[in-house]
Amino acid sequence: MNPPLPTPPPRGGEGSPDCPFGGYVGRRHGELAAHPLTRRGVELWLERLLGWYGETGVDIEIVDGQLLLTDETADYIYTDFTGLESRYVPGSRPFLERHLARHVPGDLDACETALAIMRLCRDNRDMGIRGAAAFDGGTEEELIKRGASMCNELSRLFCCLAQIAGLAARYVGHHISGHATQEVSVDGRWWWMDAQKGAYAVDEDDRPLSARDLRRDPTAFERQPLAMWDQWHPTGPFTTDPADETQRAFYMARCRDCYFRAEEAVAIGNYFVWGHDRYTYPWHVVAADEARLKRARRDEALNRKALGWPDWYHNHLLFDEPFKHG
Repeated sequence: MNPPLPTPPPRGGEGSPDCPFGGYVGRRHGELAAHPLTRRGVELWLERLLGWYGETGVDIEIVDGQLLLTDETADYIYTDFTGLESRYVPGSRPFLERHLARHVPGDLDACETALAIMRLCRDNRDMGIRGAAAFDGGTEEELIKRGASMCNELSRLFCCLAQIAGLAARYVGHHISGHATQEVSVDGRWWWMDAQKGAYAVDEDDRPLSARDLRRDPTAFERQPLAMWDQWHPTGPFTTDPADETQRAFYMARCRDCYFRAEEAVAIGNYFVWGHDRYTYPWHVVAADEARLKRARRDEALNRKALGWPDWYHNHLLFDEPFKHG
């Protein structure tokens, strides 16, 4: 049983004016977590972001649109938190429109369109000018041009492309584990996807599963069909071969035991393609505060251990679970 929610402070961040959790949309959303170490984990996640990005930039500013997914917030998040109507003005992001039209046929249904956009973002790592040098940042147009592959960057790229295609989409953060994914609305249901890995989740009747569904039953990842795994492209640590069963099992277990475990801080965030003027898009080559970043990374690792993250999360060589699928 979760403890009673604290009395919200004055509203901040995004959300509708009548948002019942308005004071917790934004940087305070971790305070809604039931477990004290989960609350601490959100603080450390934000410290890590601030250590790398500094106080400004889209990857920090996007936090102001996030609300923690809990038993208390779930009904609001899955009704009124994200509007389903597109406010995109055709012609306002012409490069993204052309990119979408080039790779996603216009005669697909909503589910097929969502999957095509997911694959397009998944394969972004193979495009552009990305090389060995570590750098990040920029607008969604620049993410495409440089072949961005970071999960947080692909999440906002997915949101923008889906919204241009007429599908509501939003950002999903898994703060303790350090990953970003997405949800897209198709046929009246929110559908969880991982555009970096090329993954999604469905139930036994092939219906979309949301982050809320997966939070309630993370073992659903053990029953995903082989058709899903055919979409999936790994980024390591064992191999980049998408057919490798050890790598598949590792990702399956990571979703089940980390991204959607009870103590994880899963946050849903609004990021709209028509609101890009509200954000700034700097480039980053070095950490804004290297000492702050190192402290946060160290403390995050210790906090994960205290929360019971599996040993193989910290050392993949300890992983030995067989691959499971539907």
